[in-house]
Amino acid sequence: MTLRALPVTFFCFLVLGGAYLAGSLNLPMGSADRPGAGLYPFLVGITLIALSVPLFIRSVRQKETQQEKEEAFPKGKDLKRVVAVALTIVFFIVLLKPLGYTVCSAVLMGAILRFLGLRSWEKIVLISILTAAISYYLFASVLDVPLPRGILFS
Repeated sequence: MTLRALPVTFFCFLVLGGAYLAGSLNLPMGSADRPGAGLYPFLVGITLIALSVPLFIRSVRQKETQQEKEEAFPKGKDLKRVVAVALTIVFFIVLLKPLGYTVCSAVLMGAILRFLGLRSWEKIVLISILTAAISYYLFASVLDVPLPRGILFS
């Protein structure tokens, strides 16, 4: 018996959503007018579960297609992109404390946009800075999540 890629992938997202949801229950939810640190992870967990269940059920019911047999894992340029994005995330994790959230998230977003095909440096820089600023504001100000400031903003 061979494992098919889609059911395994959707099952992993289902488990990840359950773990994320369970972990969020240990954080304060806050109130409607002042959400706490656990609200966002709670919503992410619910969303992952809600999206994964129907996809998992559908993928288990359908038979394996010829395309799924041929493209179980990326090759060539697509494999390079997957590895590049994974390495970028590893660098984000390693450099988060020393460089801070805003710098690391802007660089992460810029690298991922570039790896996924956006070629305009003006758009990459603009999207990266806006994403970092908005996400920092949401987490640090609205949700009161302490984020690393890094050496530039200390």
